[in-house]
Amino acid sequence: MKFLEKIERIRDLDNEVFEIFQQSQILIISFLKNSKIPKTTELLLIFITGTNFIKNSIFDCIENDDVYSSKILFRSLVEHFLRFNYIYINYLAEKSDSKSEYYYTILEISEYLSLSKSINAVNKINGIDEQTITEMWTELCEKFPMLKTYDKKEIEDFTRNFSIKSIITFLNETISKSDPKEFLLSKMIIEYSELSSFVHGGIFAYQSCFQYSNESERQKEQERIAGLTYQLSGTVKYFSYLIWYQFDKKFGPLYLKTEELIKKI
Repeated sequence: MKFLEKIERIRDLDNEVFEIFQQSQILIISFLKNSKIPKTTELLLIFITGTNFIKNSIFDCIENDDVYSSKILFRSLVEHFLRFNYIYINYLAEKSDSKSEYYYTILEISEYLSLSKSINAVNKINGIDEQTITEMWTELCEKFPMLKTYDKKEIEDFTRNFSIKSIITFLNETISKSDPKEFLLSKMIIEYSELSSFVHGGIFAYQSCFQYSNESERQKEQERIAGLTYQLSGTVKYFSYLIWYQFDKKFGPLYLKTEELIKKI
């Protein structure tokens, strides 16, 4: 089978997985109306949507023989996958919405704080009056009133808990390396680190380009990325179905069909 035919086969399988997701939307909308886990469900849908968009862009890059861009996007997909697993594992441990609510709020605070600091840094470069630390934290507490009960150090500690570095540490400590079901997750933790060079313009990425100047090597790597991209995106969907299945058994067939399709790669 030729290279593009192999990629087309993966896309055809992925289309089947996506058709199942489209069928699930009526169930999801109905589930959301009276959901006991609204924030967890919202996060699952965010990750399903995000990974689906990234997946399609990776496939497009591969079909255009753009291995460099596909690796940059693939690292982003891996990070989405790792964060999704953090939510998934914590939900299974607690069987409640509390951890998801906490994650959602703290991550929003972290991103808002990071943006404020970046604006401050640019203002300093341009000679514009920058916010004082006190002003920055006052503004943050006005946007998020629940922070008024915490001091600055506690808030910074909260946000660090949800950095990708902390999430990887958590996953490494939690997953069983001997469990075949968790092999993909442990493999992606390593992959995430290896792909850093492509995102940040590192030397390793530059050196890899010489290896991929060989068409056979390049196509072999792109086929590998396409297969993993399909698996990661599909896994996010079928793990989500598994959570929803605990509340509505109608998600069962969707989970089983998706799992069966993913195993075809």
